[in-house]
Amino acid sequence: MQWKIRSLLITLLSLSALALVPARPSAAQEVPAPKPVELACATNASAQVLSSGPVNDGSQNLILVRMILGPGGSVGAHTHPGNLAVVVESGSLGFTLLDDGEMSITRGATGDTEALVRDQQVALEPGDSFFEMGMIHSATNLSDGETTLVFSGLVEAGQPLTTCVDTAAFAG
Repeated sequence: MQWKIRSLLITLLSLSALALVPARPSAAQEVPAPKPVELACATNASAQVLSSGPVNDGSQNLILVRMILGPGGSVGAHTHPGNLAVVVESGSLGFTLLDDGEMSITRGATGDTEALVRDQQVALEPGDSFFEMGMIHSATNLSDGETTLVFSGLVEAGQPLTTCVDTAAFAG
């Protein structure tokens, strides 16, 4: 019985001593807050760069970004300087391919793929994804709340991540 009391006292003293030790800062960094997308073709949109860094010879950056489209938010005709893998995290996204490139989406619920048809909007739901290779396209929030996308890819270093495109400048 006496050894149980002694063991309990040692445990309590050890825990008390740990409470006095200052906590160390976490090695993990805080994720930066989303910033408004300031492009002429964007409305009610913000982006959060989760990670970014140069690869190989530094001519490209590997990026990981969360894009948030608020209610009524959209990014009109635009393109990106590289290849992106995109997944809808929440909400409902209207996606429209605006040039003649071949592109398909993958439905998260079934794994089925669907070819996109130029100028026809398709609704993407959470888990749905696509691989974008510099094609001109647009994106619209179809839900009443926020629609969130997460994308990762290799993009040309020194180039803006998104460039608005004048739709009058190309004809199909």
